[in-house]
Amino acid sequence: MISMIVFLPMTPRITLRVRLLIFCLLSTYIISGCAGNVILSEDALRIRNTVDMINQLEHLYQERDEGMLSLFTPEYLSETGMREAITQDMNRFSSIKLSIFIEKIEVDGDLVNVSVHWNGSWDDGKKAFREGGNAVIVIRSGAGLRTADIKGDSPFGISKK
Repeated sequence: MISMIVFLPMTPRITLRVRLLIFCLLSTYIISGCAGNVILSEDALRIRNTVDMINQLEHLYQERDEGMLSLFTPEYLSETGMREAITQDMNRFSSIKLSIFIEKIEVDGDLVNVSVHWNGSWDDGKKAFREGGNAVIVIRSGAGLRTADIKGDSPFGISKK
């Protein structure tokens, strides 16, 4: 950064406009000198992407979009029966409202543990169901982020409960 010092003569001939102009130019110079590109660490990028993924899961589930299944690992979907439970939710309920609140994110190698609490309502036209809970969503990074496990109360697959 280049430093600049301005000396103003202490004579009354310098008008207030000129002083204001010099002040504005100096302020702009100082502010622009402090701005810079933010470089995020690998963990910070992974955390940002994880938050985006959780928001995407929430949105796709509420929209009853089966594309959300691509955000889970195939092993998790098949071993837990979650594929069928999520598909059943989407077919059974005409309206799904879900709010997921992230409490803590822990990065451990290629796994990201996301502690959340959630609440939701599921309406099938006859009756509305309301439920809430706490869970740890385990996300595996690699070729994209994928949900590898949900420990605790899963907000998805409510028909299975």
